[in-house]
Amino acid sequence: MLTFPIDTKPEFGIPMMVEEGIFLLKMPIPYTLDHINLWLLRDVEGWTIVDSGFYSEESVLLWNKVLTDFCDNEPIQKIIITHFHPDHVGMAQWLAHKTSATVHMSQIEYLTTHMACQDYSDEQKVVRCQYFERFGLGQEEVGKLQNRIGGYVVGVPEAPISYQRLVDGESILINNEAWHLLQFSGHSPGHICLHHKQRDLLISGDQVLPNISPNISVNFNEPEGNPLADYLESLDSLSTLSNETTVLPSHGRVFNGLRERLTVLKDGHHKSLDQLRSFCQSGRSGLEVIEELYGNRLSLFNLSLGTGEAMAHLNYLIEIGDMSRTGDAVYQYKTN
Repeated sequence: MLTFPIDTKPEFGIPMMVEEGIFLLKMPIPYTLDHINLWLLRDVEGWTIVDSGFYSEESVLLWNKVLTDFCDNEPIQKIIITHFHPDHVGMAQWLAHKTSATVHMSQIEYLTTHMACQDYSDEQKVVRCQYFERFGLGQEEVGKLQNRIGGYVVGVPEAPISYQRLVDGESILINNEAWHLLQFSGHSPGHICLHHKQRDLLISGDQVLPNISPNISVNFNEPEGNPLADYLESLDSLSTLSNETTVLPSHGRVFNGLRERLTVLKDGHHKSLDQLRSFCQSGRSGLEVIEELYGNRLSLFNLSLGTGEAMAHLNYLIEIGDMSRTGDAVYQYKTN
C-alpha cells in the first residue's frame, strides 16, 4: 500500500517544501492531467531546477515570480531535464536565457527534442498517415490526427540551444551532494531519474507515477519498436531500490512504497497482454485492439496515445512469439 508523507496540497506557482532543501513547484499544463511537478533544489548559494514546464504566458508569469520572490534572484546553477516531452522541456531554453544556467539532459533526449521541434517533411507526413491507416483508423480520424502536426512546438517554442550531457550510472553534484543518474527507455528514449542514495530519494520524472501508468508508445518513425520491453526492464531495475524510497514524481503526490507501485505497473501491463492474447484469437485490426483496451470514445489526443500504446503491447507479443501480424494496407493481429 502506498503512503503519502505530505498532506498539504500544493498550489500552482508556489513552491512547497517536501524535504530539507527540496521544493515542489506545481505548474499548469493544458491537458486533462492539468499539472506537472517541477523541483527546486537548494544548490550552495543558488538553486537547481529539475524540469521546466510547458511553455505558456501563464508559465512565464509564474516562473518570473518564483525566480524573483522565492529564489530571491539567487543564481540558478543547473537546469536538469528528465526527458523531451513538452511539459518537461518546454520552458528550458526560456529559463536558460533568463538565468544563464546550463541545461543538463541525456544526449538522446536533447537530440529528440530538436527533432520534435522540426516540421515534418511531406514524405514524413505520408509515412505518419500510413502508420495510422495500417492500424485500422478511418480516413476522418487520420485526417484529424494529421492536422495536429505542430502541436509540440506550442509547448516547446525553442529547443535548448546547448546542453551538458547526463550519463547513465554517473552522478551529478547538487548542493555538494551526489545524485546518481539512472537512464531508462520505454516512456521516452533516454529518460533520466535522479537517486540520492544517502537520503533515499528518487526524482522519478514520468518513469514511475503514483496513480497512472506513463504512456508507452510505438512511434511512426520506429514502427517495429518494442518500448514496452524497455519499460518493463526499467521497472525491474528500479525494484532494486528500497521500498521505503521517497519518490518525487512529475505528476501526483510524493509517495513511499516504490516496489509495490512497480509491481502494480508491471501487473497492469501483463493484464493488458493477457487480454490481447484472448481478444486476438481471431484476427483483429489495430483499431479493434484500441477499442478493446481503451473504449471507443477517446479524444483525438488520447486516440493518438492509444494507437501508440496498443501497438506497443502488440509489438511486445509479436517479439516474444505470442502474436502474428499479417496484411499490408490494414494490419491484422492474431494470437499464435
